[in-house]
Amino acid sequence: NTGDNGVHASASPFEALSERVNWLGYRIDRDPFGKVLLKAHVTVGTIRDWCKDPQVTFGPVPMTKSLFDTLEDTDSDWCAALCTMIAGASAPAKKATGEEAELEKLKAQVEAYRELEKATMLIQSFVPPVAPKKGGGKAAGGKGKADAGKGGKGSAEAKSEDAPKKDGKKKRARGGKGKDD
Repeated sequence: NTGDNGVHASASPFEALSERVNWLGYRIDRDPFGKVLLKAHVTVGTIRDWCKDPQVTFGPVPMTKSLFDTLEDTDSDWCAALCTMIAGASAPAKKATGEEAELEKLKAQVEAYRELEKATMLIQSFVPPVAPKKGGGKAAGGKGKADAGKGGKGSAEAKSEDAPKKDGKKKRARGGKGKDD
């Protein structure tokens, strides 16, 4: 009787797992490829859902395609890697609770002030340029302290004029009418 004989080749290791689960009632955690997926952190619930060949969205540039078509013609290593990637892409983001949620909220608030912090630091580090001294002509024979030691009014000669004389009177440095004349 040749009607009872048959050989079936699945298109991928996952499709073979799916057929064993759907047709033969195998448990995912006892199937060799099922164990590989569970070690790769693909959940039993996800594997059960995938056994119905759903449309899945995955990849760095998101694309949606039949799971069986996506895994077709892959060996067990490549198939497990693709399943892990697809499971990670379709897993909902885990919401933080309790202290983790409070910490995330505080981090977001602190981050909102980063630009203000940078601007404040920039203002605080500002050093104004040195303003030029008033009086303009000091460098070209002026009468300021810059001329000290050059024989001008800032020299020792000028200092002695400002000092009181022996008779107690101070000699005027400039002409004009004054009390001492």
